[in-house]
Amino acid sequence: MSKAQQRRLDEQLDRLTSGGVDPGIAERLGDFLANAPAQEVACIRPLALARRLGMPPDAVVAACLRGARAGLLVLLWDLLCPVCRIPSEIKDTLRALKEHGHCEACNLDFELDFAGSVELIFRVHPEIRDAELGVYCIGGPSHSPHVVAQVRLAPAERVEMELTLPEGSYRLRGPQLPYALDFRVQPGSPTGRWDITLGPGIPRAEFRVLRPGSQVIAIKNEHDRELVARVERTAARDDALTAARAASLALFRELFPTEVLSPGHLVSVATVTLLVTDLDLPADTYARLGDAPAFAIIHEHFRLLDERIRRCGGALIKTVGEGLLAVFDDPAAAVEAALDLQGVLLAGATTRSLRLRVGVHRGPAMAATLNDHLDYFGATVRTASQLPALANGGEVILTQDVAGDPRVAALLAGRGLAGDLIEATQPALAAAPLLRLMASRRSGT
Repeated sequence: MSKAQQRRLDEQLDRLTSGGVDPGIAERLGDFLANAPAQEVACIRPLALARRLGMPPDAVVAACLRGARAGLLVLLWDLLCPVCRIPSEIKDTLRALKEHGHCEACNLDFELDFAGSVELIFRVHPEIRDAELGVYCIGGPSHSPHVVAQVRLAPAERVEMELTLPEGSYRLRGPQLPYALDFRVQPGSPTGRWDITLGPGIPRAEFRVLRPGSQVIAIKNEHDRELVARVERTAARDDALTAARAASLALFRELFPTEVLSPGHLVSVATVTLLVTDLDLPADTYARLGDAPAFAIIHEHFRLLDERIRRCGGALIKTVGEGLLAVFDDPAAAVEAALDLQGVLLAGATTRSLRLRVGVHRGPAMAATLNDHLDYFGATVRTASQLPALANGGEVILTQDVAGDPRVAALLAGRGLAGDLIEATQPALAAAPLLRLMASRRSGT
């Protein structure tokens, strides 16, 4: 780095610390930007960087977001192939996203999903230092760590692959094959051998389970052309800051309000957790208090709820009447917020008489832009919106999709909350019992 570049880096780091970023986080981020190889600063994945440097993930994400806003970094969107999980394309903005992406390595068109195939990444700003943007051989093993074995088979050739796969989920596939065969490795399986014939049609093979340790997969090629067969791990990347997770961060929505989809464009979200509230207000509230005083109380209630939702890692999407819709990436964080919201109102000087009804639901949805903000639509949103009507003032309703999550179960057990199972009369909610809880009476500060 030149002296001018180093001076600009120092100035930007000072801006980060003055904006609330921990000085230790800012210093280590600055060291990385100054000294890391040019190829690494071209694609900064904040969760992976936090793990590598041993820093709190949320703090690193916040530092990168503020750094992109200040001009230290550039915010970008990486499209990940769902098969090989190799980045296939980079977009400057969410508005540039289409319904499908394309992976050159797999020769595959795939539907974009906010929760799986769109990742938020950062690049060092060109005024700070140069970044290496060259494209290198994608076939190197370091670029495809999920591929555990690969073999070429000539027509009519049969090959036995001797493997030592640990317990986990795997997939047998090839770039010339129009299908993939999933299998598992787990203790208790009586066999460690799998004989499979790859022909023009889709094999009628049952789901295979092999024992850990030593396995043999014998493959015969009955095509009239050469085939490449691969065995791949199918575990999802847990170090990706997906678009779904980014959209659930209040700081991202605050700093980058223009990062939205093109109008009329929908992108699927495999899983999203929604928190919905409504007030249990007496019918004569506005007539008794007057419109202006009632509005002041309702406005303060929204401010308090938004503050607590942010502290729990969620983001306010919109207000509807006297209620709101918030989004979370973590269902346990959503339930924690839901249990605290009533206590927050009880601690407020003007809101202590209000009683809140809350519902939390989790499932697939569609993301779109409405009123220049990212919003969510679909059956999951509709189901979540119906939950507060089933609660009394001060109660929280959880669907089975939320209550059955292990992290949520641990949270409820830690708070000593058992709850009551209730049945819903609405068809959309009647598929599984709901869990009704009494919300916390104190604001967990």
